[in-house]
Amino acid sequence: MSEPKNHNLTDREAAILTAVIEGYIDNGMPVSSGFIKDNNQLNVSPATIRNEMASLEEKGFLTHLHTSGGRVPTDIGYRFYISRLNSVHTMDIPLGQDIRKELLTISNNVDELLGATAEMLAKISSMFGVVTISGYQQSKLTDIELVPIQGDRIMFVLALDTGLVKSIVLNLDIHINSKRIQNITQLLKDRLIGLTLKEIQSTMKHRLNDAEMYDHELVQILINERYSYFTIDSNNKIYTSSTNVLLDQPEFQDLTSYQRVLPVLEKPFLNDHFKENFHLNSNNTLIGTENGDIRLEDCAIITTQFDSGMMQGRIGVIGPKRVPYFSLKALLEKFTEIVQSAI
Repeated sequence: MSEPKNHNLTDREAAILTAVIEGYIDNGMPVSSGFIKDNNQLNVSPATIRNEMASLEEKGFLTHLHTSGGRVPTDIGYRFYISRLNSVHTMDIPLGQDIRKELLTISNNVDELLGATAEMLAKISSMFGVVTISGYQQSKLTDIELVPIQGDRIMFVLALDTGLVKSIVLNLDIHINSKRIQNITQLLKDRLIGLTLKEIQSTMKHRLNDAEMYDHELVQILINERYSYFTIDSNNKIYTSSTNVLLDQPEFQDLTSYQRVLPVLEKPFLNDHFKENFHLNSNNTLIGTENGDIRLEDCAIITTQFDSGMMQGRIGVIGPKRVPYFSLKALLEKFTEIVQSAI
């Protein structure tokens, strides 16, 4: 794909580019000059439209799939379309009260809420739904338990005010009697409950150093591994929908295309991809090659940010580049409103 020679398009070029992109989004077929003439109020001849489309292709905003076919937008064309119209294009998407009510009824468990959000978003949009969070370290500890399992194994359980519960099995080299485990558990409850995970990580050693059981091996293990134990695993920072929803999109009905994109929809990859590409105040949309991965070159990622005070994150969808960007953005904003009010 060639780089555009000039981003400063004339008003007529911009109008024709917009018409091509919206025609392609609506129909999924390359757009001809005749289609532009018949479906848009442009007071120009078909020949002029053809010349302008040729110019747009030369500048890198359009391309063609076949010699005699119509034009389709390039990634650069999509980017111009979104950037130019974003500031003036508004849309209100009604969201069913049943959906809003269902999400709000599970608002006491953030883990379930965000998982349901990803699934519902996918169902409505026919895109792959994603919710990522970045602020779990501000979640407060509401309970902690150490539960003997058998022999030298102990279940370590954390409960957070977001409704998330984390459990880890500790394999120890020593046997600890039940009474001592109860005493250590009570110590941790007394000193750590009510603190954020971040506070626990930074102050745990200081908060426990005057306790009688401070030197006990189990206490020392928890202190030394506090950055691993008192945190949220990366896979619990992302919630995704089923991938099957993408089969509703013509671009992924070919099994080869569908299978090609599956690896980049897995949680470990998406965690890293969102962390690398979406920062505070960063672009909310990645189109094709902007993703920096060949497996996503035919995909777009559209997101919105949320911040409830308790946590921050993004709500997004992944689908083909030929998507209704503005209606999807409006839908994401509706879900963002619900999530922010629920958490």
